[in-house]
Amino acid sequence: MLSFEHKKAIFRSFKQLQEKPISNNRVNYVYRESLQRGKILARELSPSGNGYVNGKYMDSEIIKKKGYNVDPRGWINIANFSEQQLREVIEIAIRSMSGKSVEMIQTGTNLNHDSNEMKQ
Repeated sequence: MLSFEHKKAIFRSFKQLQEKPISNNRVNYVYRESLQRGKILARELSPSGNGYVNGKYMDSEIIKKKGYNVDPRGWINIANFSEQQLREVIEIAIRSMSGKSVEMIQTGTNLNHDSNEMKQ
């Protein structure tokens, strides 16, 4: 499991996201450019490594293909995600919140962030 600091560094590498501290040393990440009603892309990232990424707007085929377990409220638990899995779910969430098509998500086209980890 990735450490809290490592996960925060991954989220911070996405320039589109804004970090918002909340209670108990946890943080949320807001995607202000979201075309959806919700603007919170990730919530309750905590020192334990637990946290959730917004899966509410993801296409069901993508969720199935990636094997994401989306809870009844529409959130994906990222506690045990690898760095690659975390970067990928963030990219998919950003695309889904910005109204991008499924085809764009499936191509794996990399979003503008600091890491080269996910370039395909």
